Amino acid sequence: MRPLALVLLALAACWPARVAPLRWVLGAVGGGFLVASAWHATFEHRSNGWAAIATVVLAAGAVAVLPALPATARLVGVRWHGWRWLMLAGAAAGVYGCVPETDQMRDVAVVAIAGAVAEVVRRAPLPAAACTAAWGLVAWSALYGATGRPSAVIGGLFALLAPLAAAVAARRGEVTSVLVGAVWGLTALVVARTGGIATTTRSAVQAAVVGAALAAVVSAVLWARGRPRRSAG
Repeated sequence: MRPLALVLLALAACWPARVAPLRWVLGAVGGGFLVASAWHATFEHRSNGWAAIATVVLAAGAVAVLPALPATARLVGVRWHGWRWLMLAGAAAGVYGCVPETDQMRDVAVVAIAGAVAEVVRRAPLPAAACTAAWGLVAWSALYGATGRPSAVIGGLFALLAPLAAAVAARRGEVTSVLVGAVWGLTALVVARTGGIATTTRSAVQAAVVGAALAAVVSAVLWARGRPRRSAG
């Protein structure tokens, strides 16, 4: 199930934008296979149906926005390569910070670091499909690693938002994308280590809601500052 899910996400990411609805459908189906691949760990005989729906929605959103995530960014006068893979590594760190089962995280870390190294060495980006499939692997690690604990599921799914937020913010430039991604990534770590390891679902929800609200406010400020200046006259 997991390999098929990653293949579908990769295929959807490189699908022509002019047929966006089909791209979303492929992404949603890929998300469904992610859920199926972690069914025995997190969903079977447990009240986590909401997480299954959330995963499908996130997967559909991921294939729509992740291809727009800049492969490089110019910061302090230097062109940085591989940072989008570091963004995935940050999301994986958020997952690692809250899920009870962590053995799978070694493989996830290897994929994220290898992607970053490949782009730095090649001085050229890997296909967007590869990055999207890697996001799917991080998503699977969150669902599988949570082992059904609702608070860990919430913390893990929250961590998946950072790369998506960075991709959306790319509309306001590379720097804005990096900063927004960093804001959501750091927030995900805080949510993971507070609500994500909480003993009650309510505490996890509260942490996620507060974290999302604060990150959204900061992102809105960065978005506004990142708007292109209008030419005089």
